[in-house]
Amino acid sequence: MKRKVTHIYVLIQSFGDIIILNFSYILAHFLAFTNFTSFFDNKYTQLWAYLNAIYFISAQFSGTFGIYRVTRFSAILKSLFQLFFFQIVLAFSYIVVFKDISNTFKISREVLLILYSISSILMLIWRFGFIKILRFYRSKGFNTRKVIIVGAGATGQEFRKMLSNKLEYGYNFLGFFDDEPERFPALKDLIIGNVEEAKQFSINNNVDEIFCALPYKQEEKVRDLVEFGDNNLIRLKIVPDFSRFLTHQLFRVDIDHYGIFPVLTIRSEPLENYINRIVKRSFDFCFSALVFSLILWWLIPLIALIVKLSSKGPVFFIQDRSGLKNQVFRVYKFRTMYMNDEANEKQAQKGDARITPIGSILRKTNLDEIPQFLNVFLGHMSVIGPRPHMLKHTEEYAQTIDKFMVRHFVKPGITGWAQVNGFRGEIKDHQDLENRVLADVWYIENWSLLLDLRIILLTVFNMIKGEEKAY
Repeated sequence: MKRKVTHIYVLIQSFGDIIILNFSYILAHFLAFTNFTSFFDNKYTQLWAYLNAIYFISAQFSGTFGIYRVTRFSAILKSLFQLFFFQIVLAFSYIVVFKDISNTFKISREVLLILYSISSILMLIWRFGFIKILRFYRSKGFNTRKVIIVGAGATGQEFRKMLSNKLEYGYNFLGFFDDEPERFPALKDLIIGNVEEAKQFSINNNVDEIFCALPYKQEEKVRDLVEFGDNNLIRLKIVPDFSRFLTHQLFRVDIDHYGIFPVLTIRSEPLENYINRIVKRSFDFCFSALVFSLILWWLIPLIALIVKLSSKGPVFFIQDRSGLKNQVFRVYKFRTMYMNDEANEKQAQKGDARITPIGSILRKTNLDEIPQFLNVFLGHMSVIGPRPHMLKHTEEYAQTIDKFMVRHFVKPGITGWAQVNGFRGEIKDHQDLENRVLADVWYIENWSLLLDLRIILLTVFNMIKGEEKAY
Protein backbone atom coordinates (compact mmCIF):
# COMPACT_ATOMS: atom_id res chain seq x y z
CA MET A 1 0.00 0.00 0.00
CA LYS A 2 2.85 2.39 0.84
CA ARG A 3 4.36 1.95 -2.62
CA LYS A 4 1.00 2.86 -4.19
CA VAL A 5 0.86 6.00 -2.08
CA THR A 6 4.33 6.94 -3.34
CA HIS A 7 3.09 6.54 -6.92
CA ILE A 8 0.21 8.86 -6.07
CA TYR A 9 2.73 11.49 -4.98
CA VAL A 10 4.44 11.21 -8.38
CA LEU A 11 1.07 11.71 -10.07
CA ILE A 12 0.38 14.74 -7.88
CA GLN A 13 3.73 16.27 -8.85
CA SER A 14 3.17 15.69 -12.56
CA PHE A 15 -0.41 16.98 -12.34
CA GLY A 16 0.83 20.14 -10.65
CA ASP A 17 3.51 20.58 -13.34
CA ILE A 18 0.93 20.22 -16.13
CA ILE A 19 -1.38 22.79 -14.51
CA ILE A 20 1.55 25.24 -14.22
CA LEU A 21 2.64 24.57 -17.82
CA ASN A 22 -0.82 25.20 -19.25
CA PHE A 23 -1.52 28.20 -17.02
CA SER A 24 1.82 29.71 -18.09
CA TYR A 25 1.01 29.04 -21.76
CA ILE A 26 -2.31 30.84 -21.53
CA LEU A 27 -0.74 33.73 -19.60
CA ALA A 28 2.09 33.95 -22.16
CA HIS A 29 -0.49 34.47 -24.93
CA PHE A 30 -2.12 37.30 -23.04
CA LEU A 31 1.19 39.01 -22.26
CA ALA A 32 2.48 38.59 -25.83
CA PHE A 33 -0.72 39.56 -27.69
CA THR A 34 -2.79 41.30 -24.93
CA ASN A 35 -5.70 38.96 -25.80
CA PHE A 36 -6.55 35.26 -25.93
CA THR A 37 -7.73 35.05 -29.56
CA SER A 38 -4.35 33.74 -30.77
CA PHE A 39 -4.73 30.78 -28.45
CA PHE A 40 -7.47 29.37 -30.68
CA ASP A 41 -5.39 29.71 -33.84
CA ASN A 42 -4.79 26.25 -35.30
CA LYS A 43 -1.00 26.49 -35.22
CA TYR A 44 -1.02 27.56 -31.55
CA THR A 45 -3.47 24.79 -30.66
CA GLN A 46 -1.06 22.30 -32.23
CA LEU A 47 1.81 23.89 -30.33
CA TRP A 48 -0.18 23.60 -27.11
CA ALA A 49 -0.68 19.86 -27.63
CA TYR A 50 3.00 19.47 -28.57
CA LEU A 51 4.20 21.27 -25.43
CA ASN A 52 2.17 18.98 -23.20
CA ALA A 53 3.57 15.93 -25.00
CA ILE A 54 7.20 17.00 -24.75
CA TYR A 55 6.76 17.66 -21.03
CA PHE A 56 6.35 13.92 -20.43
CA ILE A 57 9.22 13.10 -22.80
CA SER A 58 11.47 15.61 -21.03
CA ALA A 59 10.42 14.31 -17.62
CA GLN A 60 11.46 10.82 -18.70
CA PHE A 61 14.87 11.97 -19.97
CA SER A 62 15.59 14.17 -16.97
CA GLY A 63 14.56 11.54 -14.41
CA THR A 64 12.62 14.17 -12.54
CA PHE A 65 10.12 11.59 -11.26
CA GLY A 66 12.84 9.18 -10.18
CA ILE A 67 13.16 11.12 -6.94
CA TYR A 68 13.36 8.99 -3.81
CA ARG A 69 12.58 10.06 -0.25
CA VAL A 70 16.28 10.46 0.62
CA THR A 71 17.24 12.34 -2.55
CA ARG A 72 19.21 15.52 -1.87
CA PHE A 73 17.71 18.88 -2.81
CA SER A 74 20.72 19.52 -5.06
CA ALA A 75 19.86 16.40 -7.09
CA ILE A 76 16.23 17.49 -7.31
CA LEU A 77 17.30 20.93 -8.54
CA LYS A 78 19.60 19.35 -11.14
CA SER A 79 16.81 17.15 -12.50
CA LEU A 80 14.49 20.16 -12.75
CA PHE A 81 17.05 22.15 -14.72
CA GLN A 82 17.42 19.17 -17.06
CA LEU A 83 13.63 19.06 -17.42
CA PHE A 84 13.51 22.74 -18.41
CA PHE A 85 16.46 22.34 -20.78
CA PHE A 86 14.91 19.41 -22.68
CA GLN A 87 11.55 21.20 -22.94
CA ILE A 88 13.08 24.42 -24.25
CA VAL A 89 15.25 22.62 -26.82
CA LEU A 90 12.34 20.53 -28.11
CA ALA A 91 9.94 23.50 -28.16
CA PHE A 92 12.22 25.78 -30.18
CA SER A 93 13.20 22.89 -32.45
CA TYR A 94 9.51 22.51 -33.30
CA ILE A 95 9.35 26.12 -34.51
CA VAL A 96 12.55 25.85 -36.54
CA VAL A 97 11.56 22.58 -38.25
CA PHE A 98 8.07 23.70 -39.25
CA LYS A 99 9.26 27.12 -40.34
CA ASP A 100 11.70 25.45 -42.76
CA ILE A 101 8.91 23.26 -44.15
CA SER A 102 6.47 26.11 -44.67
CA ASN A 103 7.32 29.80 -44.97
CA THR A 104 3.78 30.64 -43.84
CA PHE A 105 4.25 28.88 -40.51
CA LYS A 106 5.07 31.63 -38.03
CA ILE A 107 4.89 31.32 -34.27
CA SER A 108 5.94 34.03 -31.85
CA ARG A 109 9.10 33.08 -30.00
CA GLU A 110 8.05 35.60 -27.37
CA VAL A 111 5.27 33.22 -26.31
CA LEU A 112 7.78 30.47 -25.58
CA LEU A 113 10.20 32.80 -23.79
CA ILE A 114 7.43 34.07 -21.51
CA LEU A 115 6.03 30.56 -21.07
CA TYR A 116 9.25 29.00 -19.84
CA SER A 117 10.28 32.04 -17.79
CA ILE A 118 7.04 31.86 -15.82
CA SER A 119 6.67 28.07 -15.68
CA SER A 120 10.28 27.46 -14.56
CA ILE A 121 9.86 29.77 -11.56
CA LEU A 122 6.44 28.38 -10.63
CA MET A 123 7.58 24.75 -11.04
CA LEU A 124 10.57 25.35 -8.78
CA ILE A 125 8.32 26.81 -6.10
CA TRP A 126 5.74 24.04 -6.56
CA ARG A 127 8.21 21.15 -6.49
CA PHE A 128 10.23 22.27 -3.51
CA GLY A 129 7.13 23.36 -1.64
CA PHE A 130 5.50 19.98 -2.27
CA ILE A 131 8.60 18.08 -1.17
CA LYS A 132 8.89 20.19 1.99
CA ILE A 133 5.25 19.48 2.84
CA LEU A 134 5.69 15.78 2.08
CA ARG A 135 8.76 15.51 4.30
CA PHE A 136 6.94 17.32 7.09
CA TYR A 137 4.03 14.89 6.63
CA ARG A 138 6.40 11.92 6.93
CA SER A 139 8.14 13.40 9.97
CA LYS A 140 4.77 13.21 11.73
CA GLY A 141 4.62 9.46 11.21
CA PHE A 142 2.59 9.21 8.00
CA ASN A 143 3.55 7.32 4.83
CA THR A 144 6.43 5.59 6.62
CA ARG A 145 8.30 2.45 5.57
CA LYS A 146 9.00 -0.30 8.09
CA VAL A 147 12.70 -1.14 8.26
CA ILE A 148 15.07 -3.30 10.25
CA ILE A 149 18.86 -3.21 10.50
CA VAL A 150 20.81 -6.47 10.40
CA GLY A 151 24.11 -5.90 12.19
CA ALA A 152 24.31 -3.90 15.42
CA GLY A 153 27.94 -2.85 15.07
CA ALA A 154 29.23 0.70 14.75
CA THR A 155 27.97 1.08 11.18
CA GLY A 156 24.49 -0.17 12.03
CA GLN A 157 24.29 2.07 15.08
CA GLU A 158 25.37 5.14 13.13
CA PHE A 159 22.84 4.33 10.42
CA ARG A 160 20.07 3.96 12.96
CA LYS A 161 21.10 7.28 14.52
CA MET A 162 20.80 8.91 11.10
CA LEU A 163 17.31 7.47 10.61
CA SER A 164 16.20 8.79 13.99
CA ASN A 165 17.55 12.26 13.14
CA LYS A 166 16.01 12.30 9.65
CA LEU A 167 12.34 11.74 10.44
CA GLU A 168 11.42 13.45 7.16
CA TYR A 169 12.76 10.41 5.30
CA GLY A 170 9.79 8.48 6.64
CA TYR A 171 11.48 5.32 7.99
CA ASN A 172 9.97 3.44 10.93
CA PHE A 173 12.83 1.55 12.60
CA LEU A 174 11.61 -1.72 14.16
CA GLY A 175 14.85 -3.11 15.60
CA PHE A 176 18.30 -4.64 15.21
CA PHE A 177 19.18 -8.24 14.44
CA ASP A 178 22.62 -9.54 15.38
CA ASP A 179 24.23 -12.89 16.19
CA GLU A 180 26.29 -11.44 19.06
CA PRO A 181 23.92 -9.29 21.11
CA GLU A 182 26.10 -9.65 24.21
CA ARG A 183 28.64 -7.35 22.57
CA PHE A 184 26.16 -4.49 22.66
CA PRO A 185 24.62 -4.32 26.17
CA ALA A 186 23.44 -0.74 25.57
CA LEU A 187 21.22 -2.03 22.72
CA LYS A 188 19.60 -4.90 24.61
CA ASP A 189 16.13 -3.36 24.18
CA LEU A 190 16.68 -2.73 20.47
CA ILE A 191 18.19 -6.08 19.42
CA ILE A 192 15.18 -8.35 18.92
CA GLY A 193 16.76 -11.42 17.38
CA ASN A 194 19.64 -12.99 15.48
CA VAL A 195 20.34 -12.74 11.75
CA GLU A 196 18.32 -15.85 10.87
CA GLU A 197 15.32 -14.64 12.86
CA ALA A 198 15.29 -11.41 10.83
CA LYS A 199 13.74 -13.30 7.91
CA GLN A 200 10.61 -14.53 9.67
CA PHE A 201 10.25 -11.23 11.51
CA SER A 202 10.28 -9.37 8.19
CA ILE A 203 7.52 -11.57 6.80
CA ASN A 204 5.36 -11.44 9.94
CA ASN A 205 5.64 -7.66 10.28
CA ASN A 206 5.42 -6.64 6.61
CA VAL A 207 8.89 -5.08 6.65
CA ASP A 208 9.46 -2.89 3.58
CA GLU A 209 13.25 -2.69 3.60
CA ILE A 210 16.12 -4.51 5.27
CA PHE A 211 19.34 -2.57 5.79
CA CYS A 212 22.27 -4.94 6.08
CA ALA A 213 25.18 -3.53 8.11
CA LEU A 214 27.06 -6.80 8.59
CA PRO A 215 30.87 -6.71 8.29
CA TYR A 216 32.52 -7.97 5.10
CA LYS A 217 33.74 -11.18 6.79
CA GLN A 218 30.12 -12.38 7.07
CA GLU A 219 29.76 -12.59 3.30
CA GLU A 220 27.70 -15.79 3.33
CA LYS A 221 25.08 -14.29 5.64
CA VAL A 222 24.84 -11.22 3.39
CA ARG A 223 24.35 -13.41 0.32
CA ASP A 224 21.65 -15.36 2.14
CA LEU A 225 19.80 -12.16 3.07
CA VAL A 226 19.99 -10.91 -0.52
CA GLU A 227 18.42 -14.15 -1.74
CA PHE A 228 15.75 -13.97 0.96
CA GLY A 229 14.83 -10.40 0.02
CA ASP A 230 14.56 -11.28 -3.68
CA ASN A 231 12.36 -14.31 -3.00
CA ASN A 232 10.04 -12.44 -0.65
CA LEU A 233 9.77 -9.10 -2.47
CA ILE A 234 11.52 -7.25 0.35
CA ARG A 235 14.11 -4.73 -0.72
CA LEU A 236 17.49 -5.36 0.86
CA LYS A 237 20.03 -2.53 0.94
CA ILE A 238 23.62 -2.93 2.03
CA VAL A 239 25.18 -0.32 4.30
CA PRO A 240 28.92 -0.86 3.74
CA ASP A 241 31.34 -0.40 6.60
CA PHE A 242 33.65 2.44 5.56
CA SER A 243 34.68 3.30 9.10
CA ARG A 244 38.21 2.04 8.44
CA PHE A 245 38.62 4.58 5.66
CA LEU A 246 36.23 7.42 6.45
CA THR A 247 37.44 8.99 9.63
CA HIS A 248 35.33 12.10 9.33
CA GLN A 249 31.64 12.90 8.96
CA LEU A 250 32.29 15.23 6.01
CA PHE A 251 32.95 12.38 3.60
CA ARG A 252 30.38 11.70 0.93
CA VAL A 253 30.88 8.57 -1.12
CA ASP A 254 30.31 8.48 -4.87
CA ILE A 255 30.09 5.25 -6.84
CA ASP A 256 31.52 5.00 -10.36
CA HIS A 257 31.60 1.95 -12.58
CA TYR A 258 34.82 0.79 -14.19
CA GLY A 259 33.46 -1.90 -16.48
CA ILE A 260 31.57 -4.29 -14.20
CA PHE A 261 33.38 -3.08 -11.08
CA PRO A 262 31.76 -0.49 -8.78
CA VAL A 263 34.48 1.84 -7.47
CA LEU A 264 33.93 4.04 -4.44
CA THR A 265 35.22 7.60 -4.40
CA ILE A 266 35.38 8.74 -0.81
CA ARG A 267 34.96 12.43 -1.54
CA SER A 268 32.60 14.28 -3.86
CA GLU A 269 34.45 17.09 -5.67
CA PRO A 270 32.29 19.07 -8.10
CA LEU A 271 35.31 21.11 -9.22
CA GLU A 272 37.07 17.97 -10.40
CA ASN A 273 34.67 18.22 -13.33
CA TYR A 274 36.35 20.19 -16.14
CA ILE A 275 33.12 22.00 -17.11
CA ASN A 276 32.58 23.13 -13.53
CA ARG A 277 36.15 24.48 -13.42
CA ILE A 278 35.48 26.45 -16.61
CA VAL A 279 32.25 27.83 -15.10
CA LYS A 280 34.02 28.87 -11.91
CA ARG A 281 36.97 30.43 -13.75
CA SER A 282 34.61 32.32 -16.09
CA PHE A 283 32.65 33.60 -13.11
CA ASP A 284 35.87 34.68 -11.37
CA PHE A 285 37.02 36.60 -14.41
CA CYS A 286 33.66 38.28 -15.12
CA PHE A 287 32.99 39.14 -11.47
CA SER A 288 36.49 40.55 -10.98
CA ALA A 289 36.20 42.60 -14.16
CA LEU A 290 32.88 43.99 -12.95
CA VAL A 291 34.30 44.89 -9.52
CA PHE A 292 37.32 46.56 -11.11
CA SER A 293 35.26 48.58 -13.58
CA LEU A 294 32.76 49.78 -10.96
CA ILE A 295 34.76 50.15 -7.75
CA LEU A 296 38.41 49.17 -7.68
CA TRP A 297 39.66 51.50 -10.42
CA TRP A 298 39.25 54.40 -8.01
CA LEU A 299 39.26 52.64 -4.62
CA ILE A 300 42.67 50.96 -4.95
CA PRO A 301 44.54 54.23 -5.75
CA LEU A 302 42.68 55.99 -2.92
CA ILE A 303 43.54 53.33 -0.32
CA ALA A 304 47.11 53.13 -1.65
CA LEU A 305 47.54 56.87 -1.10
CA ILE A 306 46.12 56.67 2.45
CA VAL A 307 48.39 53.72 3.33
CA LYS A 308 51.44 55.54 1.93
CA LEU A 309 50.73 58.71 3.86
CA SER A 310 49.82 56.97 7.13
CA SER A 311 53.11 55.10 7.75
CA LYS A 312 56.52 54.36 6.29
CA GLY A 313 56.86 51.38 4.00
CA PRO A 314 55.47 50.01 0.75
CA VAL A 315 51.79 50.26 -0.12
CA PHE A 316 51.39 46.53 -0.79
CA PHE A 317 52.31 43.58 1.36
CA ILE A 318 53.46 40.69 -0.85
CA GLN A 319 53.92 37.25 0.64
CA ASP A 320 54.42 33.66 -0.52
CA ARG A 321 51.37 31.51 0.18
CA SER A 322 50.25 27.91 -0.47
CA GLY A 323 47.90 27.59 -3.43
CA LEU A 324 46.32 24.95 -5.66
CA LYS A 325 48.06 21.57 -5.22
CA ASN A 326 50.24 23.28 -2.60
CA GLN A 327 52.02 25.30 -5.27
CA VAL A 328 53.62 28.50 -4.00
CA PHE A 329 52.31 31.84 -5.30
CA ARG A 330 52.68 35.46 -4.25
CA VAL A 331 49.61 37.02 -2.67
CA TYR A 332 48.92 40.77 -2.75
CA LYS A 333 47.42 42.75 0.13
CA PHE A 334 47.46 46.31 1.33
CA ARG A 335 50.07 46.73 4.04
CA THR A 336 48.28 47.03 7.38
CA MET A 337 51.26 46.83 9.74
CA TYR A 338 54.29 48.87 10.56
CA MET A 339 57.42 47.36 9.06
CA ASN A 340 58.52 44.40 11.20
CA ASP A 341 60.54 41.16 10.99
CA GLU A 342 57.71 38.84 12.10
CA ALA A 343 55.25 39.32 9.23
CA ASN A 344 56.09 35.98 7.60
CA GLU A 345 55.83 33.95 10.81
CA LYS A 346 53.47 35.53 13.33
CA GLN A 347 49.74 36.00 12.82
CA ALA A 348 47.98 39.21 13.72
CA GLN A 349 46.47 39.17 17.20
CA LYS A 350 43.85 41.22 18.97
CA GLY A 351 45.45 44.48 20.05
CA ASP A 352 48.54 43.73 17.95
CA ALA A 353 50.90 46.72 18.24
CA ARG A 354 52.20 46.07 14.72
CA ILE A 355 48.88 47.07 13.13
CA THR A 356 48.57 50.69 12.00
CA PRO A 357 45.42 52.72 12.71
CA ILE A 358 44.53 52.67 9.01
CA GLY A 359 45.44 48.98 8.88
CA SER A 360 42.96 48.25 11.65
CA ILE A 361 40.15 49.79 9.59
CA LEU A 362 41.20 47.94 6.46
CA ARG A 363 41.27 44.63 8.32
CA LYS A 364 37.92 45.26 9.98
CA THR A 365 36.26 45.89 6.62
CA ASN A 366 38.31 43.29 4.66
CA LEU A 367 39.47 46.06 2.32
CA ASP A 368 43.08 44.97 2.82
CA GLU A 369 42.27 41.89 0.71
CA ILE A 370 41.02 43.63 -2.45
CA PRO A 371 44.42 43.66 -4.25
CA GLN A 372 43.96 39.88 -4.42
CA PHE A 373 41.59 40.44 -7.33
CA LEU A 374 44.85 40.75 -9.26
CA ASN A 375 45.68 37.21 -8.07
CA VAL A 376 42.29 36.15 -9.41
CA PHE A 377 43.05 37.65 -12.83
CA LEU A 378 46.43 35.89 -12.86
CA GLY A 379 44.71 32.58 -12.10
CA HIS A 380 46.44 32.01 -8.75
CA MET A 381 43.25 32.47 -6.76
CA SER A 382 39.49 32.34 -7.03
CA VAL A 383 37.01 34.84 -5.66
CA ILE A 384 35.67 32.10 -3.37
CA GLY A 385 37.75 29.34 -1.83
CA PRO A 386 39.78 28.37 1.27
CA ARG A 387 41.98 31.20 2.48
CA PRO A 388 45.68 30.65 1.66
CA HIS A 389 48.10 30.24 4.56
CA MET A 390 51.70 31.26 5.02
CA LEU A 391 54.15 28.53 3.96
CA LYS A 392 55.39 28.04 7.50
CA HIS A 393 51.86 27.54 8.79
CA THR A 394 50.93 25.16 5.96
CA GLU A 395 53.87 22.95 6.86
CA GLU A 396 53.00 23.10 10.54
CA TYR A 397 49.23 22.56 10.25
CA ALA A 398 49.63 19.71 7.76
CA GLN A 399 51.31 17.73 10.53
CA THR A 400 48.76 18.46 13.26
CA ILE A 401 45.35 18.95 11.62
CA ASP A 402 43.57 16.04 9.94
CA LYS A 403 42.49 16.78 6.33
CA PHE A 404 44.26 20.16 6.32
CA MET A 405 45.90 19.52 2.94
CA VAL A 406 42.52 18.70 1.35
CA ARG A 407 42.00 22.47 1.15
CA HIS A 408 44.60 22.56 -1.61
CA PHE A 409 42.48 20.51 -4.01
CA VAL A 410 41.02 23.85 -5.18
CA LYS A 411 42.34 27.36 -5.67
CA PRO A 412 42.43 29.55 -2.57
CA GLY A 413 39.94 32.38 -2.38
CA ILE A 414 39.65 36.00 -1.35
CA THR A 415 36.82 34.91 0.93
CA GLY A 416 35.28 31.54 1.70
CA TRP A 417 32.69 29.46 3.50
CA ALA A 418 34.82 29.36 6.63
CA GLN A 419 35.14 33.15 6.75
CA VAL A 420 31.42 33.92 6.38
CA ASN A 421 30.70 31.41 9.15
CA GLY A 422 32.98 33.20 11.61
CA PHE A 423 36.05 30.97 11.28
CA ARG A 424 38.57 33.65 10.44
CA GLY A 425 41.27 35.75 12.02
CA GLU A 426 43.68 34.57 14.67
CA ILE A 427 43.94 30.84 15.34
CA LYS A 428 44.05 30.56 19.11
CA ASP A 429 43.77 26.80 19.53
CA HIS A 430 43.47 23.48 17.71
CA GLN A 431 39.66 23.68 17.58
CA ASP A 432 39.71 27.06 15.79
CA LEU A 433 41.75 25.63 12.94
CA GLU A 434 39.82 22.37 12.83
CA ASN A 435 36.53 24.27 12.44
CA ARG A 436 38.05 26.27 9.60
CA VAL A 437 39.26 23.13 7.85
CA LEU A 438 35.85 21.44 8.26
CA ALA A 439 34.15 24.42 6.64
CA ASP A 440 36.67 24.53 3.79
CA VAL A 441 36.33 20.81 3.06
CA TRP A 442 32.53 21.13 3.14
CA TYR A 443 32.80 23.89 0.53
CA ILE A 444 35.00 21.72 -1.71
CA GLU A 445 32.49 18.86 -1.52
CA ASN A 446 29.42 21.03 -2.05
CA TRP A 447 30.59 23.69 -4.52
CA SER A 448 28.05 25.28 -6.81
CA LEU A 449 27.79 28.65 -8.51
CA LEU A 450 24.81 29.47 -6.30
CA LEU A 451 26.92 28.74 -3.22
CA ASP A 452 29.63 31.12 -4.48
CA LEU A 453 27.02 33.86 -4.96
CA ARG A 454 25.67 33.23 -1.46
CA ILE A 455 29.17 33.56 0.04
CA ILE A 456 29.74 36.82 -1.83
CA LEU A 457 26.50 38.28 -0.45
CA LEU A 458 27.36 37.14 3.09
CA THR A 459 30.85 38.62 2.75
CA VAL A 460 29.44 42.00 1.70
CA PHE A 461 26.99 41.88 4.61
CA ASN A 462 29.82 41.09 7.06
CA MET A 463 31.94 43.92 5.64
CA ILE A 464 29.11 46.37 6.29
CA LYS A 465 28.34 45.26 9.82
CA GLY A 466 31.95 44.52 10.77
CA GLU A 467 33.33 41.30 12.22
CA GLU A 468 34.42 40.56 15.76
CA LYS A 469 37.41 38.48 14.67
CA ALA A 470 38.63 40.92 12.04
CA TYR A 471 41.76 42.45 13.57
